[in-house]
Amino acid sequence: MYEKVNDVRMSSLEASEQYADKYFAMRMDDRTGDMGTVLFIGDDQSELLKLILSLDDFTNCGLHEGINLQSSLGGVVVGA
Repeated sequence: MYEKVNDVRMSSLEASEQYADKYFAMRMDDRTGDMGTVLFIGDDQSELLKLILSLDDFTNCGLHEGINLQSSLGGVVVGA
């Protein structure tokens, strides 16, 4: 199930915190920036990916995870 979001601009980190238990689709302002517009939020990655690909212009669009869904490999990395 997804929900369309209207005119919510924020960074991907802010969106990840605001939609902590959701996946969200964003259109970034440019390829290197962190600011963008949240387009959709939802529970299913594949559903949001289909929505992104169905847009007329999916340039600079991406699929992101809320902070509670992000996985960590855990442990400590020690460099030599």
